[in-house]
Parts: sequence; structure tokens; C-alpha cells
Amino acid sequence: MSKRLVAALAALALVPAAALAEEGAAAQVDTAALEGKVDALAAQHAETKAAVASLQKLKLSGYLQARWAWQEAASYNTSSAPTSGGTAAGTTPNQVGFFIRRGRLKATYDADWSQYVVQIDVIPAGLSMKEGYATIKLPYGLALDAGLQLFPFGYEVHGRSSSDLDTLERAQVTRRFLAGEYDLGVALRGKVQLVNFKVGLFNGNGVDSGQVGRDNDQLKDVIGRAWVDLGMVTAGLSGWYGKTINYARADDKSYDRNRVGADVQIFLDLLPLGGTSLKGEYLWGHTTIGTAGSNATSNLGAGANLPGLTSNAPVPTGSGWYATLVQNLGDRYQVAAKYEQYTANHTADVSAASTTVKVQQEVQLALHTYLGGNTKLSAAWYHPMNGEKGGAAASDPKTDQFIVQAQAKF
Repeated sequence: MSKRLVAALAALALVPAAALAEEGAAAQVDTAALEGKVDALAAQHAETKAAVASLQKLKLSGYLQARWAWQEAASYNTSSAPTSGGTAAGTTPNQVGFFIRRGRLKATYDADWSQYVVQIDVIPAGLSMKEGYATIKLPYGLALDAGLQLFPFGYEVHGRSSSDLDTLERAQVTRRFLAGEYDLGVALRGKVQLVNFKVGLFNGNGVDSGQVGRDNDQLKDVIGRAWVDLGMVTAGLSGWYGKTINYARADDKSYDRNRVGADVQIFLDLLPLGGTSLKGEYLWGHTTIGTAGSNATSNLGAGANLPGLTSNAPVPTGSGWYATLVQNLGDRYQVAAKYEQYTANHTADVSAASTTVKVQQEVQLALHTYLGGNTKLSAAWYHPMNGEKGGAAASDPKTDQFIVQAQAKF
């Protein structure tokens, strides 16, 4: 074989080897690029995962209640008509016609050892903060809440959301002693065996005393509730001890601001129509919250039922209770009936010629229709009555009310 032929064959044999070497080099370069892209994607994924994990700790919720209401008292809204329903003659009644009762937006951020909660109420009358507190999580299931929060008192305030009230509004005794529902303070909550509890130190005059959430004095009140949930039966006891000072008086007199309460709820499944529940609550105490009273313009938020600036009378002792029956009708309908009594002053004079009403009573009826898990349509009727009273006071105060409400939640 000639030397030229051998050289040619050798050259042909080296061509595939060179091509494979070039392909190997190219493959090595592509692998490195691919690894770089994978690393970049992994870094982006880690950032996205961290952002998603952070967002998972944030929960947004809320609801809006749009209402139409008719008030019998509005029929007497003239300059010559008597004051009725708490509305001065010649003025426009509150919550009549079309209006927004509540427009709530709540944000909760739940971290490892803390929690942040803020809730606002957005209605045409303005924007206000309803809740705003920080929680520090402690060992043994305990937690410390500091800031603006619900009064830890009573079932209708501490145990029931405003979006889930059986007859759309709380009882009158609740609205008097726990007006505004929220207060500034610090409270410890937890559970011992079967008993849940929350107790703390609060300003005491809430956010509905005309002081825009500010305390009217340097004193602090102890407020707490303990309750058990046994499934078919839940029950609670509430207590409140404190004092309030009326700096508008020359002697800066202090008044007791004490309350006790008891509540029970029974849930039954007896009828084929649906579940039945019975609920009741009793409250007793001194010094209501609010701005109405004999010296409302000058008591600086100390209380709504304090004696006059020059009076030496003690603060009135009041009490009230309610009983509610709720019956589910299948999965979509629910009816509720409520009877309540409120006595503002146990020593009120109801002599024959008096117009004083000592015992206020009210019957409430409500029908709810649930459209899915987020929408509820409700209709409610309220019929106030005058119970124990002076002979000159009418039995019918002419303050009936009818409400239709549409509520949407998210």
C-alpha cells in the first residue's frame, strides 16, 4: 500500500474523532450555561417563595351591611312633636332610610411570636378605627394583647361578631354598659383546662364617651371574662371593677364603674327542620358609657348617667337581660326572636303622676336568608314597650323600627 493511501486513510479516521471532540467541548459549554440558568431560577424561586410565605401570614377579611330602615319616631319629627327615640324634636333621626350600618376591613398578620391586627370602619359618615392591637404569643398557649380591642365582657360583645348578630343589633343593656364595644388596654388571654379566659387593664370609658378614645382620667379598670365551651352548652361569667372621675365637678368626685355579667348558650338538634339555639345574658352595673345624661356637655367623658354637677346622689344602679330563640330552617333560612328588658335606675320614682319609665322592654323578630357562604339578606322588626312606669307615661313609646339589610362578606 502506497504511503499516500495510508495518509489518506489516517486523515479520514481522524475526522470523526475531531468532530466528537468539538461536540464534547460544545456540550461542556452548554451544560455550564444550563447550570447557570438553573441557579438563577432557583434564586428567583427562593425569593418568590419567601414573598409568598410572607403573604400567607397576612389575612384580609371584611363585610359591608347596606340597610333600609323605617322608624316610627320619624313620623313625629316636627318642632312641636315630643322627643322620641332619643332624637330631639325637629332633627333628623339617625339610621333611617338608606344607609351603611357597617363597612369593615380587617387585616391580620400572624408571625411566629406575634400578631398584628387592625380593623377600620368605612361608612359615609367617616373613617374610624375599630381595632388596632399587637399580640405577643407566650408559652403554654397564653397571649398578650395590647392596644384597641373588644371589651372582654359579655357574650354579645366579646363572643359575637357584629356580622353575625341574631337580630342585627345588640341588646339595650349591652349598648348602655358596653357602648362602642372597644377600648384601649392590655389583656392576657389563654385557656386552663376547659376554661377560656381574657382579663386585663383598660381605660374603662371606651371609644364612645365623647373623648375619641382618650381616657377621661388616670384611673384604670380591670375587665375580664371566663367561659367554657362544652359543645352543646357554652357559658361565661364577666366582671368589671373600676372608678371614673368627673373633673367637671368642683370636688372632682369619683364614681364606681362596676359590672357583672353571666351568659349561656344552648345548641340543640331536636327538630328535622334544623338546629335550634337558646341564648340568654344578664348584666348589672354602675356608670354607663356614652355622652347622654343630665350633665352630658360637661362631664368630660366620665359617664353617661352620672348625677348633676352639684348633686350628691350616688350613681344609679342599672341592669338588664335578654333571651333569644334561634331556629334554622334548612340550610338557607333562619328565624330569631328576642325579648329584652333594661332598667336604667332601680330606684327611679314611678309615682302616679310621673312620666318616668323604669323598665324598658322590647320584642325583636328577624328572618335571615343565606345565599352561599358570603351573602346574607335579613329583615328585622323591633317593638319597644314601657314596662314599670309612672301613670303619666305611655305604654307604647311609638318607636317601632323595621330594617332590611343586605350583607356581603369576604
